[in-house]
Amino acid sequence: MIKNNSLLFLVIIFSSCSLYVDNEMPDIHFEYSDFDILELGRTFSDMAITEDGKSLFLADYNNNAILQVNTDGPLSLKNTTVVGSHPIALDLNSDNSRIAVALEGESKIALLNTNNMNVVNFYTISLMNVNDLIFINDSILIISSKTDPACITLNVHSSEESSQSVLNGELAMDLNNHILYVATSSSVKKYNWDGERFYQDSNVADPYGFVGNVHHMVYNPETDIVFSCISDKDKENDVQHVYSYRCTDMTFAGKYLIRSPGLAVAVSENGERVFTAPTDADEIGVFIIEFDQETKLESNYYLSAGNLTGRGLSIDKQGQYLYSLVNIPGDDDSFEPYNDFSFDLQRIAILD
Repeated sequence: MIKNNSLLFLVIIFSSCSLYVDNEMPDIHFEYSDFDILELGRTFSDMAITEDGKSLFLADYNNNAILQVNTDGPLSLKNTTVVGSHPIALDLNSDNSRIAVALEGESKIALLNTNNMNVVNFYTISLMNVNDLIFINDSILIISSKTDPACITLNVHSSEESSQSVLNGELAMDLNNHILYVATSSSVKKYNWDGERFYQDSNVADPYGFVGNVHHMVYNPETDIVFSCISDKDKENDVQHVYSYRCTDMTFAGKYLIRSPGLAVAVSENGERVFTAPTDADEIGVFIIEFDQETKLESNYYLSAGNLTGRGLSIDKQGQYLYSLVNIPGDDDSFEPYNDFSFDLQRIAILD
């Protein structure tokens, strides 16, 4: 069901309530249009959008399914495919004809045909408690675990599995240069692919200075920068930023002040606009914050219909829309078998 609340348009100019403190802070404009919500009422663990921006795929963790949402026009649920126990991560191949799904509850990978959402194959893997996966190319996936010490690669054509000397964490891939980035609990690491194996690069990002929980990481090829959302696992450090690193030498590229750990991050195709979802709400409401990548200053706030979740933010390649997974206060339309903490899909038009 699509939920369109009554029109809410508001422009507020703040000089003291901004999350960014600067002597010459620009005015911050808040602009809201109709909430564009697809009610789903589920707990999601990952999302991916096609290159043409017409379909979005969601990993429905507790209902063991992958949802295909039509985003070409009004939001609508197009397909639901049951894949197995606790799908925790997904990734599309280069032509978007296949989607790979990591099943945490079964130590399996499912491969689906995106045209009809049928399962093409299942692969049993050696990793326990799988966490993330990403295509290296159209034949090979790299897969990480929450508990096992190292990642594996899986050839989806031959079903061959290979262990890799790659630490586990959130994964991002530079497909053009065959370079893998891994946000571990201590720092962001860089690995080079030779066609068979990964080798750690000599350049490593500086340590966080604490044991981190990594919520999300993305790579932007235009700027050659990775963006990482982390929090302190032991809650001894007050993490208030999203961090970024230059991929050439893994030096620090800057941080985005949001007053709480980031849950998810999305970056425009040209790398100039950075969107992030803080853990904590602003005193006025829950916002997705847009930053200018060069200055690290806020440029826009986008009203969210509710609290967000890790990996719960994506942007289309065309730079027209943000898609966020939101827990709407008072929403009791839930398909959750285990809890009432359920999420819906919100689409937000990006300001010019």
